Amino acid sequence: MSEKNNEKEFLIEKLKGLFINNELIFAYYCGSKAYGTVSKDSDIDLVAVFSDLGGITHAKLDGMDIFAYGLDSFIQRQSISDELPLYNLIHADDFLRAEENLIYLNEEFKSEFEKLTSIKFDKVLPDFLDSFLLYYDLLINKQEAKVKRNYHIYRVHSIITNYKKTKIHDVNISKEVVNKILNYKKNWASISDDVINEFKGLLKDIKDFRETIKEDDGNET
Repeated sequence: MSEKNNEKEFLIEKLKGLFINNELIFAYYCGSKAYGTVSKDSDIDLVAVFSDLGGITHAKLDGMDIFAYGLDSFIQRQSISDELPLYNLIHADDFLRAEENLIYLNEEFKSEFEKLTSIKFDKVLPDFLDSFLLYYDLLINKQEAKVKRNYHIYRVHSIITNYKKTKIHDVNISKEVVNKILNYKKNWASISDDVINEFKGLLKDIKDFRETIKEDDGNET
């Protein structure tokens, strides 16, 4: 058995043991692995979806960062429902690479998984951006907080830049942006506070793009 399969078997065993009273539907790598920003210091980030779990649970175990959802809550996340916390909504696009980052799929729920993967993210892109902007407006424009998770601003800005050209929301980003993200993740605490102004400018670009979507929607009605 390959090292990769060994890791998956280990992770499945841990998930089923941690949520012993719940039925695992599927699990996939999220975070850095889903976004192509893995470094040697990266944790193992997982999304795990259960058929009978109520709400959302976040757990840390043996170097794993686990985001566990009941199926209904996960569907709400992918629909960008305002009933869920912003932090969960702004990572909904990690599911775009779920098939290639799949750790486990319960065959009894294969059709449900396929329905979810067939949903076009473009349909929820406006709501996704609204959630993203709301979350980071508080963090950057109001609190001016320099924290590690700000790297997602680089990520989403790059995605939007590509979307303008392709009209496709693709989480793959250029090597140049990946390197910028890796540098920020490694050195964020010592980077000059001037980076906040850079983030403010990037957020303005994302907001301006969001406004163009509103205009396009208005023209279609």
